[in-house]
Amino acid sequence: MEHMYEPEFLNQQQVEEIKNRKETHYIDAHQHQIKELFIIDHPQYSGDKKQEGFASELFAEYLQKQQANFVHVYFPWNYTVVKTMPEEEYFRMKTNRNQDLITFDEQQKLSKLRVGVFGMSVGSNIALVLTQAGISREIVIADFDELDTTNLNRIVAGVHQVGLNKTIVAARKIYEDNPFAKVVALQEGLTKDNLETLLKEGKLDIIVEEVDSLPVKIHTRELALKYKKPVIMITDNGDGVVLHIERYDLGYDKVFNKPFEYWTQMFSSKPTMEQIGKMIVGDILGGPQNVPPRVFQSVDRIIKKELVSWAQLGSAALMGGVVATVAVKRIALGEHHDAYVEKNIQIDF
Repeated sequence: MEHMYEPEFLNQQQVEEIKNRKETHYIDAHQHQIKELFIIDHPQYSGDKKQEGFASELFAEYLQKQQANFVHVYFPWNYTVVKTMPEEEYFRMKTNRNQDLITFDEQQKLSKLRVGVFGMSVGSNIALVLTQAGISREIVIADFDELDTTNLNRIVAGVHQVGLNKTIVAARKIYEDNPFAKVVALQEGLTKDNLETLLKEGKLDIIVEEVDSLPVKIHTRELALKYKKPVIMITDNGDGVVLHIERYDLGYDKVFNKPFEYWTQMFSSKPTMEQIGKMIVGDILGGPQNVPPRVFQSVDRIIKKELVSWAQLGSAALMGGVVATVAVKRIALGEHHDAYVEKNIQIDF
């Protein structure tokens, strides 16, 4: 049970069997959704006219028509059966409030976008915000690591999930938001081989890279260049984030604006923690002037073995989910054309 992350669609007989189990929770979202969909289809009854609409003969006919239009979804990890609208109607309701910041045609295009989000710390927030926005119904996520209690300051999860692979935690959240999603969860993490397979088979349109390993970051960009796919990366930076966009689909051919040869030389021998820290500050965060003083303090303490890891805040991780989602949307809709972006985004007031 602990490794399950995909919901099951049940027929009526299966529903009755599962409902009889004492641990099962049964949720009828369908009756509420009929009302939601009625208002969407008849906006003249929106706002303070809802009750008038629900009392109308038009709603009575609508109710009769929609009563048999449902599916049952079972989430085995929390023993919950949900009666809900089918995929098309569910997606219309879920994305209705996006209009017209995202038009209907744009939403259809975004939903078909295939995004890979690799690294489930900041990446788990990105994957969830993409899902909430109705982007990438087919999504690939990867992480080899298990959820620790120390991750709970920035990963949307709970103590009951400690010890689970982070992709399982993220996949469950995605499916609970959209049970009709298609999630590929690479529990072995991102490797050069599995990424090349995904790219060769045409299963990725955009890569969101959030892994910790610098060599894996370089390998990812080598393959992105080979297969002409854009790469987005968010680095949390104190209360803010640093956004990188590398448009290998537009002819960009570097890594963090430095030649591939530079990185090959840097990793010709195993770098020290201090050298890695300098690369992160100088090459990824854009220099010491972009790094908050308290982040510098944490790096110094890590090198001295006084801290376990780089300081990270949940607020910055959530901000990263927002910034990356906007970047994905703009690239997919043809609203962004710069070959390289390095932008330090801080909350300033």
